[in-house]
Amino acid sequence: MTEKVFSLPILRYPDGQASLSIFAWLLLSILFLPPFANASAEKCQLAQQVRPEWQRLACRLAADGISPDTIRQIFSRPEMTFDARVMPRKLTHNEYGLYYDRFLKEERIARAKLFLDRNRGLLERVEKRFGVPKEIMVAILLVETDLGRYLGAGPAVRILASMAAADSVEIIDKWLPESMKASSKVQKKMKKKAAWAYNELKELIFYCQRNRLDIMKLKGSIFGAIGICQFMPSNANTLGVDFDGDGRVDLFSLPDALASMANYLKHHGWRPGLDKQGRHEVILAYNHSRPYADTILKVAEQLAGQSG
Repeated sequence: MTEKVFSLPILRYPDGQASLSIFAWLLLSILFLPPFANASAEKCQLAQQVRPEWQRLACRLAADGISPDTIRQIFSRPEMTFDARVMPRKLTHNEYGLYYDRFLKEERIARAKLFLDRNRGLLERVEKRFGVPKEIMVAILLVETDLGRYLGAGPAVRILASMAAADSVEIIDKWLPESMKASSKVQKKMKKKAAWAYNELKELIFYCQRNRLDIMKLKGSIFGAIGICQFMPSNANTLGVDFDGDGRVDLFSLPDALASMANYLKHHGWRPGLDKQGRHEVILAYNHSRPYADTILKVAEQLAGQSG
């Protein structure tokens, strides 16, 4: 989106004192208006209707065309509290290892096989339409959400909004390691991730509006991914599939989640006859972790009875 630039008219009076007042007003505006001051005065009245931690975000959303009613409905909810821990987790998440070997344990594989058997008809219909093997789909669901058993600890909208609002070190100072606070590289990274989260927040709002879903009921991962298949909202809007034909893409519905996942993989290059290296590269588009992709393929092999 192109940044909007507004130029304020400078009034010139013969009276020097009056001119000084205008200058002082402009200076105060620069110093004290929120960074996202491209919202109109009328729209930024929303800032008085939400908690202080959300005021800049509310003005920015309004300037980008989100209706004031929608903004009030979201940010007036009691559960919509700012979580200062979200951005530090995003900045430091590479420091924490996810032990993918746990998904290869006998108990997990047995549950995945049972899930496959119980949903075989649906899985085969999705496989026929998109060309993605049912074992790959089940393996991804196992690793992403433990076959739908864990969809996130809180509303995705709160997670994404908290990250979008945390665009400076001062906002989350006490949650950052000392070594990161004075780093210009960290500050640049924070602004980039805040901008990414802001875009995903808007996409989540659009997704809920299009599909008639209560935004506060959509749980998300620690980084805002939603549904049984753990899509970011932007992917839900572009690659989500209404497979059960109910007129909406509901990623918390198994048919839509499976079809959307398969459509995503097909979009990124999955095709029948793809060799192991090709399958590995496509799965990396789903999660940019080589241990993740390795685990998906190993689980799928076990589900297909090809382990060893």
